[in-house]
Parts: sequence; C-alpha cells; structure tokens
Amino acid sequence: MLIYAITSQKGGVGKTTTAINLGAAIAEQGKRVLLIDLDPQGSLTAGVGKAPGAVSIGDILLDPSRILDSITPCAGGMKLVPASAHLANVLVELDSFESPAFQLQRALAGVKDLFDYCMIDCPPSLSHATTNAMTAASVALVPLQCEFLSLRGLADVTEITATVKESTNTNLRMRVVATMFDKRTIHAQDVLREARAALPGLVYESVIPRTIRLAEAPAVGQTILEFATDSNGSFGYRALAQEVLEEESRNATTGRYTGGDAQPTYAQRAA
Repeated sequence: MLIYAITSQKGGVGKTTTAINLGAAIAEQGKRVLLIDLDPQGSLTAGVGKAPGAVSIGDILLDPSRILDSITPCAGGMKLVPASAHLANVLVELDSFESPAFQLQRALAGVKDLFDYCMIDCPPSLSHATTNAMTAASVALVPLQCEFLSLRGLADVTEITATVKESTNTNLRMRVVATMFDKRTIHAQDVLREARAALPGLVYESVIPRTIRLAEAPAVGQTILEFATDSNGSFGYRALAQEVLEEESRNATTGRYTGGDAQPTYAQRAA
C-alpha cells in the first residue's frame, strides 16, 4: 500500500480537497483507496458525506489494533477512517507515549494488503497528527496554493520532511502539487515557476485549477468526479492521478524513486 500524507503548515491550500479528489480519481482507475482524516476539525469526514462513527482515528492512535472497526464506505467508491473532535484530546494524550510517532504506522500495517493507496489529510500544524502521518507515509504530498505566502510555507514542509527522514522514516519522499492555479495571472505562473526551479523534479506537471466547483462538491458530500465530472477540477485531479499512477509504476519497475531527497536550499530561496 502506498501512503500519501497530504500536508502543509498553511491552511486553505487544498489539502482536504486533494486528499478526497486525488483519492477518488485513483479509485476511478480500479485501485482500492483508503482515506484517513487526521484533522480534529473533521473536514474530510464531512466532505465525503460521513459523520464520526463509534470508532474514529483518535481511537486508532490510542489502540492501532482497532483500525478495522473504524473503516467505513464513503463517496467515490473509497473507504474512510473518520475523525471526531475527540482527536484533539488524543493528540495531547500521546505526549505520554514512549514512541507516539509510530501509532498510525502500526495501525496501517494491519490493513496494508486491503488497499492500494491511502490518502491522509493532515492538519495545518506540526503535531502528533502530522508526525504520525509522515512517519507512516511513502510520500509527503504538499499542495502549493499558487500565491507567495504559500510558497513560503512550502519551505517549512521541506525542512520538516528532511527532519522526519532523519528521525522516523528514512524512506519518505516529497512531492508538490500546484493548487488553486489561475493561468490568467502572472503571479500564479511566477509562483509555480519559482517552485519548480527551487525543487527540480518534485513538482507535478499536473496543476489543479481555481474553480468554485471544487468548493461546492463537499457541501453535498460528493467528490468532484461525482459532482461535476466534466469540470476543470475533475480534469485536473484525473490528470494528477494518472501522473501519480504512472510514476509509482515506473518507480516499482526501476527501483528509482522521484522525490527521495528534499532540497534544503529552498528555505533560503523562499525567505
């Protein structure tokens, strides 16, 4: 199972939207996809039309053996481990654990043969939620809103990814996807160009356009592929999914993994 931690220290850049719709586009290609909501706000859970169940991600972090009890079907033919407000208290409780960063990894080991891909929606903060996600992940996928402040936030994730690689997950790779891209503005094009120059080979060619349809879909608990299948948002996530699938297939064949090393010089370029 390939695990993607959708992460950024900046809010409002499209993490939840990417987790849901990239997952749905991959599921559309016949892959078994698990979504995990690791944000106490539960936006991903609500966005796929679900409510917190009797067992949620907070319970799993405390007792990884319960993960099968939490998995439920959701939009887009995917499965979900939901979040609840209880997660905020659990993240505090994890302070007392001897190795708190590995709880999610332990849980996912029990379902690794049941799914092909797992998309983890992380909160916009560095907490036990984010470190658990990145410790368990194959890839730290960073949505880059095509604005300057988001570009600065990308530097933080680059440094965090490097730290996680050194401490709890030596195999972690980093990839970046441009979101909320408005091709009509020079600013958006400049931000994307700067990101690609600073992180060569780590920014996907596919971009996610700025469109109101992506914001409307979660209100009815649907993915963009269900809500507006012929929209620019659907096209963007389908193109991204194809790029992800082709890259992972190529990686598995060659044993060479794109994004194995983050570029620490990026923080200096974005400062």
